[in-house]
Amino acid sequence: MTPDISGEGTGEGSGEHREEVSGAERTEEDTEQARAAAEDFLEALRDGDGETGCAVIDEDAHSAVTLSTMNSGEGGMETECQPAFPIYAERFNGADVAQIREVEMGTDSEGKVPIATVHLEYAQEVAGQTADDLLFWLMDDGEWRIRTVPFGGP
Repeated sequence: MTPDISGEGTGEGSGEHREEVSGAERTEEDTEQARAAAEDFLEALRDGDGETGCAVIDEDAHSAVTLSTMNSGEGGMETECQPAFPIYAERFNGADVAQIREVEMGTDSEGKVPIATVHLEYAQEVAGQTADDLLFWLMDDGEWRIRTVPFGGP
């Protein structure tokens, strides 16, 4: 999966409102926070928890979750992230055995917005297509969120 990470026209800032710390401290702190956000997302997938799952997905990406409810046999497409998330989670292949292998820190193409690539591994063999990684962006509010929702479907 190779989503656009340019950050152009997205409105994300550089996190300047955050307290200044050294590069090594920032990387360690950011890595821990991005890992925690990824763990929350994976747990929300396993539980079908729309509140938690949608909280770690950027609002602009909520539509990708709602689109997952098309043709779900549930009587129409959901228009809000939280009620759509359980259907999205059910279709996320391998969520029950997905684990975080590594968190790799980087930035957008302009070097301004921190990005964490959370590489996944699966505790057992999964038939079908799985997500290789999750991309979390540090948003203006200081929270790590997914901007491009991975499909991970069969």
